[in-house]
Amino acid sequence: MDENALILIPCSKQKNIVPVQGNAQPLPDTQLLRYQLLQLIQQTPNLVNRQENQRGILNIDAPVTQSINFYVGQFYRVAGNVLHEVLSGQYPSINVLIVSALYGLIELDENLSEYELQMGDRLNNGMKVYNFWQRVQLWQILQNYIIQNNITHVWSLLPDSMPDYPYHRIFNELWKQFRNTKTQCFHVQVPGAGTGTGYKRSEWLVETLNTNPDYLHGISSPPNQLRNIPGYEFRYETC
Repeated sequence: MDENALILIPCSKQKNIVPVQGNAQPLPDTQLLRYQLLQLIQQTPNLVNRQENQRGILNIDAPVTQSINFYVGQFYRVAGNVLHEVLSGQYPSINVLIVSALYGLIELDENLSEYELQMGDRLNNGMKVYNFWQRVQLWQILQNYIIQNNITHVWSLLPDSMPDYPYHRIFNELWKQFRNTKTQCFHVQVPGAGTGTGYKRSEWLVETLNTNPDYLHGISSPPNQLRNIPGYEFRYETC
């Protein structure tokens, strides 16, 4: 049986509204969780008052945009071309999911409405957004996806800094579940990159896919140093 890889990438604050619809349906069970979160947002005045939310998720007539074209932050400016190649099927053994504060897990071709929400935002019930995703066990949806798609290697390019960017830790329970199984999970670290860590992770993704995508599904380990990213040594920490 083929070995497949999954890459988890973050959403971005910067978004582009292009009223072009995608084809992918949300992952099973995510719609209910998104609805629960939207209800909490509607009860949180400072989130309701954000213009992005009023134009988008709180507006029934808001246009939708393909997720691959929706996020336009630094990560996507660097990795946009290879993400389109993944979506087009150029890398059949590579899967990519976006992790979003509002939508949870997103396929590259889903329909999204405009919003502004951070993992560290506090909801009206006192819970932070990332705690919501932990409590509703988003990790189980990801686990099902991994099993159904025969994913043997997971590469997390997610930030994990408090208070605003605790994306990677949403899936802490999943990382525990996969220890001592055939599924290997790695968190890509870039010591010394500081606030540019996300940028360097996007460069790592581009370089890896362009030079040897087999690294991502276990043919051999990716090198710690990449020729076209001088001055940085990447570390692959077991999740």
